[in-house]
Amino acid sequence: MDRACSVESRIFYSFLPLDPPVRSLALAALVTLLLLFAMSRLIATSYQAAAEPEPIPVRPIHIPEMKPTENIDRRPVRPELPPAQPPVSTIERAVDPTRLTTLPAPPGPGFDRGGPVAINRDPVPLYKPAPSYPSAALRRGLEGYVVVEFTISETGRVMAPRVVAGFDSAGNETRVFDRAALSAVSRFKYQPSMDDGRPVKRHGVRNRISFRLAD
Repeated sequence: MDRACSVESRIFYSFLPLDPPVRSLALAALVTLLLLFAMSRLIATSYQAAAEPEPIPVRPIHIPEMKPTENIDRRPVRPELPPAQPPVSTIERAVDPTRLTTLPAPPGPGFDRGGPVAINRDPVPLYKPAPSYPSAALRRGLEGYVVVEFTISETGRVMAPRVVAGFDSAGNETRVFDRAALSAVSRFKYQPSMDDGRPVKRHGVRNRISFRLAD
């Protein structure tokens, strides 16, 4: 290569004293010769292609066996009917005080049916609401009781209630519970007293109305 360059240099310098047009042609010819020389060297050089990369291994794809979808009709099962409920007995809230709640037992053998049966009894309570706790006693934390006396009419209604006495839990007389006790007693309902089968008034009936605070 160095030898060829020296030859070309000598050729180049030999053309220097020539005229400019001739010098230009000589320079072009020299460049052409150099290009041809370089191309011949490239062609003569052994060329090896780059090694190709190894192919990426691909695993076989397993496709499962496809089965047709089965549509199963699973309708909900109708629940069994509940057992029949026992009949509900109705309670007659409108109470006739003159009507007996119990019937007399049938007469036994040898009973004389000739005369009427006389029925006598004391008043029977039907409705006794709880009294309202007085706010004054509630603030003071008082407990106690009141004794109330009244009359029960022929229809079972309370008449003329009055306070006999009132005491707190320590045994001291107090009137803080009187009004609440009278209000509760006035709403009591009774079956009236019976005398020979007829409803009658009952005087001097006493009730003890207690007032207790919840624990």
